[in-house]
Amino acid sequence: MAQELEACFGSPTEAWVREAYRMALRNHLEELLLGKLDAQTWQLHMRFEGREHLDAALKRGKGAILLNPHAGNFMLMIASVSLAGYPFTQYAARGLAPEETARAHPESFGHNRFREAARRAREESEDRLPANFISLSTPLRHLYRCLERNEVVGLAFDGRIGSRFVCTPFLGRDALLNPGAYRMAESTGAAIVPTLCSVPKEGPNVCTFAEPVWVDKKRGWRGAMEDVLRLSVEPWIREHPSEYALWLTHCRQRAAVDDHPFFIDYAPDDRYKRHL
Repeated sequence: MAQELEACFGSPTEAWVREAYRMALRNHLEELLLGKLDAQTWQLHMRFEGREHLDAALKRGKGAILLNPHAGNFMLMIASVSLAGYPFTQYAARGLAPEETARAHPESFGHNRFREAARRAREESEDRLPANFISLSTPLRHLYRCLERNEVVGLAFDGRIGSRFVCTPFLGRDALLNPGAYRMAESTGAAIVPTLCSVPKEGPNVCTFAEPVWVDKKRGWRGAMEDVLRLSVEPWIREHPSEYALWLTHCRQRAAVDDHPFFIDYAPDDRYKRHL
């Protein structure tokens, strides 16, 4: 974790590391509540800032794509948005690692009854929410249909699922990011709403909806991607480095397994080029 914090933000501090683990513990504990929350109780654990930006995005009638980093309690965000009455579909990796990957890297991905039981319990809890969860097994046209109905679609901008990535400057490094959300916004006219979750020391979590971004014809999806990262996501992460520390650590630890690692400066070989 210290290596990643230094690579992204300069000199790391011990306080950042301690804060990252405090947040992670709270996140894990609150995720146990997901399946028990309802339209009233979610507000005890999450408050919205900038909700008017999400509502403004939906007023155009072409749907909204909530684009978030793996920071803060984003699972609680999914629960809260869906329980607040927004039709919500989340695109995410589900289940355990494929058998081939699990056999090749048993220390990180090996299947056993404890991992299987934990994953099953978590996903059963998620499925009790009003939100819908889809993964690679569901055709992407499902997301397009959600946007056609002026619904909310959620994606993590830094997720590792997918086969096509672009090399993009991020946090002073070269990151491999999936352009799918931006291409979807370009083809549908949907708004992109950067969504950022923070875990304060006291009080409920905070979900901030930034100003919506629309793809314009002149700059295309690459311009929208630049705006989302440069104007909303990166400044927020630099202000909240501990919120992002666990994800940075997770990606670095799996760099040897991932043939398209988050940052190419720790790629073990050049296999990532096949995804560009």
